[in-house]
Amino acid sequence: MLDTRIVCWIAGRVPGVVPGTLLHRAALRAMHAGAYPLADALFERAADRYRLDLEVERLARLRVHQSMARALATGDPTRDPAACLEIEQRLARLQSIESLEPPFDVLPASRLLATWIAGTHRAEPAAGVAVPEHAAA
Repeated sequence: MLDTRIVCWIAGRVPGVVPGTLLHRAALRAMHAGAYPLADALFERAADRYRLDLEVERLARLRVHQSMARALATGDPTRDPAACLEIEQRLARLQSIESLEPPFDVLPASRLLATWIAGTHRAEPAAGVAVPEHAAA
């Protein structure tokens, strides 16, 4: 498994080479580690690749994950009920989605719908997770 920082570096310099699924998983790893700016940058790169490959379902799942990461980055996602409602509506439209916990297995979206706010969320990046300057900008 490639390090999230390496994936970010490669994707930033050679767009279109890194598969969307690899970028998406790297974003989920960054999100799980609490590195929300890095996760957001990786989600955007994965979204670009999914659009290029016309992976509509994967793009929809990614956008839900990205919305969750943005909500969790605030430290308390319940402070923005409109964002929570939008996330829950998007989840309700999906059949399946990757878990928020490693190894990020695909599970029924209804299961994540019931637990995403109660899951682990961190307002600060975990120790040892570097956020490249170009990803945070």
